[in-house]
Parts: sequence; C-alpha cells; structure tokens
Amino acid sequence: MNLKIIKKNISTLLILCLLFSTKHILALSGEDIMNKNDDLPKPKTTKGYSILIIIKGGNQERKEFKILGKKYGLKTRLRISFVKPTKIELLTHSQYGKDDLQWLKLSSGTVRKIASSDKNSSFVNSHFYYEDIGDKDVDDFSYEYLDDTSVDDEPCYKVKAVKKKGTKVYSKQIIYVKKSNFVILRVHFYENGIHTKTLRNEKIEIINGIYTPKKVVMEKYKNGKLLGKSLLYIKSIQYNIGVSDQLLKRESL
Repeated sequence: MNLKIIKKNISTLLILCLLFSTKHILALSGEDIMNKNDDLPKPKTTKGYSILIIIKGGNQERKEFKILGKKYGLKTRLRISFVKPTKIELLTHSQYGKDDLQWLKLSSGTVRKIASSDKNSSFVNSHFYYEDIGDKDVDDFSYEYLDDTSVDDEPCYKVKAVKKKGTKVYSKQIIYVKKSNFVILRVHFYENGIHTKTLRNEKIEIINGIYTPKKVVMEKYKNGKLLGKSLLYIKSIQYNIGVSDQLLKRESL
C-alpha cells in the first residue's frame, strides 16, 4: 500500500479517536449538570413583592404578598407575608440535609407548625405545595442524565432527580436545564410514579447578576388532564440589601 495513503489513514483515525475521546471527556452527568445550576450566583438577601393568580375551573383568585429572604451559610430563611386579600404569613427555615421547618400564621393570629405529613398540602389554596416553598439542597437528591432535548426551542439537558433525604412528596422530578446557562426552565413532578404537576420558569431576566424568572407557572394534572394552574408574577425584587434578622425568627410571627 502507498505510504502516503497509510499515513493519511492513520492521521484520519487519530483525528476520529481524538474527537470521540473529547466528546466522552466533556459529557456531563446528571449530578454535574445540577451542580452547575447550583453554582449559579445566588443573592444573600431578597426583598420583593409578588402577585399570585390561582385558576381553578372558570374561577380566578388573586393574592398579593411580600417576601423576605436571607442566606445563613448553607441555610436560608424565608418569610412570605400576604397583604391582599388576607393576612396570612409563612415562615420557612431551611436545614441542610433535613426537611424545612415551616410555620403558618393565620389571619386570626394563630400560628401552627407545618408537619412533615402536610408537605403535600396546598399552600393558600394554590397549586404549590408547602414542599415547593423555600430552598432545596442539591445534595438531598440523586440525579440521572436522561437525554438532550429542548424547551420552547431552547436546547436543554433532561435530568431525573429523586430525593434521598427527608420527606419524599414526589417520587421523582424530571428537570429541564438550559444548556447555555444551566438555568432550570421546566420541572415535571411525579407522585407515586404519576405525573401530577409541571412548573415553568418564564420571562427570565438577569437582575443584579441573578437569573430571575419574573413569571412562574405551576400546573396541576390528573390522568393527563389539566385541572388548574397558579401563576406567580414577581412585580418587584431587590437583592443583597439589608434584611432584618429579627423578622426571620420564629418569634417574629
């Protein structure tokens, strides 16, 4: 065989091997993908005002609330204070490796602790559960990369997440992470292996370096049929400003 042809074949083979090797090295696991999402900039404090629209059947219910949040190392404290139409408040203390501690203050002034068995209960008649409120620790879940896909024409990673620690409201979650910036665009929630809810992060803006969905949609399904949805609109948000520790203590309710 001609020596030049042999050399060309060897060169071509080396290039192909290098390409396949590089592809293998650059492949991301489900854990890699979710760690990159977790590494996105996060605010130390949050102060905002939101509107919640709850749609069930032909009825709509509108609620407005203020939000205060602050990180304490690996822990986060969050206070949601409704101002219209009722005066209900929820205080959440996240705990590393454990279920969040949550207290609900009713308009009557009564304060009750949310039990772990109530984590799958509706929050203020919405399609959000108490489990959905507050920070989630990336280490509490095991992850599996499933496929490359797209959401609204945006290339995404598709990842399965199963909670390892604490109360397991969802049997699994299917998470769609945008490839270009590792922001979560959509989450499908499963209960007892059945798809029951879908969360959509929309109108995402960068505010003070923080990726912020100005609209969050939570849809509720039964037997594949949409039962209703809750629309959360962030009307104003401020990051990394002064937030009182006192307002985030259990005793402040």
